[in-house]
Amino acid sequence: MGGNLKRSAVWMLGSHVMRLLVGFFLGTWVARVLGPVEFGILATGTAAVAVAHSVAELGIRQFLLKEVGRRKRSGAVIAGTIMRLWMMTGVLAALGLTIWNTITGALPWLVLVAMVVPLLCISLSVHNNWEESCHRADVSARNQLTGYLVAAGARLVALLTVPKLAVISWTFSLETVLGGLLGLRTKRQHGPAGRWNGRVARIVLSRGMPLFLSQAGMLLLLRMDTLMIEEISGRREAGIYGAAVRLSELCYALSPMLITLILPRLGKSLSQRDEDGFRKLSAKSAGLGAMAGFSSAIGLWLVGGLFVQWLFGSEYLGSVPVLMIHCVAAIPFFLGEWRSAVLVALDKPAWTARFAWLAALLNFSLNLLWIPDHGALGAAWATLTSYLVGGMLATWFVPELRWLARMQAGALLEPFRCLGAPRRWWREMLATF
Repeated sequence: MGGNLKRSAVWMLGSHVMRLLVGFFLGTWVARVLGPVEFGILATGTAAVAVAHSVAELGIRQFLLKEVGRRKRSGAVIAGTIMRLWMMTGVLAALGLTIWNTITGALPWLVLVAMVVPLLCISLSVHNNWEESCHRADVSARNQLTGYLVAAGARLVALLTVPKLAVISWTFSLETVLGGLLGLRTKRQHGPAGRWNGRVARIVLSRGMPLFLSQAGMLLLLRMDTLMIEEISGRREAGIYGAAVRLSELCYALSPMLITLILPRLGKSLSQRDEDGFRKLSAKSAGLGAMAGFSSAIGLWLVGGLFVQWLFGSEYLGSVPVLMIHCVAAIPFFLGEWRSAVLVALDKPAWTARFAWLAALLNFSLNLLWIPDHGALGAAWATLTSYLVGGMLATWFVPELRWLARMQAGALLEPFRCLGAPRRWWREMLATF
């Protein structure tokens, strides 16, 4: 394993562990202080902003991760063009979110203003993504972790002094803005972003559109539940669901970390026309994805219910069965995300978009059927079913992608391979990466 990969893996894993620890503490405190109703408002706002952020990003981040680092001469121009595109789309997404809130009245206006700020600053993330594309994900992880810890400190002060929903909302926005501003300091390693280039913009948009459709479908799949529960069953039920999602997504957050580490290397293998190396790396990364999914599921099964009771309090006991279902969904989720990374590396993002929208439409339909009668629990079952169908089963119905389906199925046996010969398993993983 190369030095950069080791350093990146250590920083990204350390950042994730730190977020787990701090998130458990502050997230549950926020839920206790606000109560299910106001916490439901916060969960709804977070879900809406995540969808708006996906629209603003246009699916370009994965394109940036794959292309900028390996194109030394044109990398700066690509990054500069993407940065200016994100400036424009961030403003449009903020406007769209404002119109949505005017129509629905879902969020207090002070909360909405706080939620809109990261959309207006989305272009700042270009420099962190640039570092990730150049196999320096440790730099990006440092910047984002620093922003997270400063924002967490501000949230702690707010909880102690002014425990109001609007004030707490601003501390969530602070994390994204600070991480992006710190990324500006690291541009000396790769140089300044280049100027706008219309031809590059057209290429980026044409290549990014399938990725955007895929990302939009996946974000709807991840956030649709909370929005629909709030609309159908009310804010309290949305708060119950939001508490379970808060815990499960701490584990789901491993997925972007794995993709950030793997995708540039998959692209490099293809650029070197190393088909055997690409297949081997794909198979081993599928195993890593499965291990992450199983580890998350087992961990949440063992301690998730206790954490809900101890940390959130008796008002959130309804979150426990929701969390138990969500933790099982982690397995098809991770394998679906792995498949998306491989398809992006193969320049087949259109299939990722089709799978994502299949899962999103299935989730929407099942939510309409199950939320009215079962509330948050019905939404959890809809999530598990959608991840399983869209993330794994659908792959078998595409003949040219059945080799991916076979890798997904084989990856389900990865925990047994690891338990049977752990030293050998680790040696093989280290040798592959």
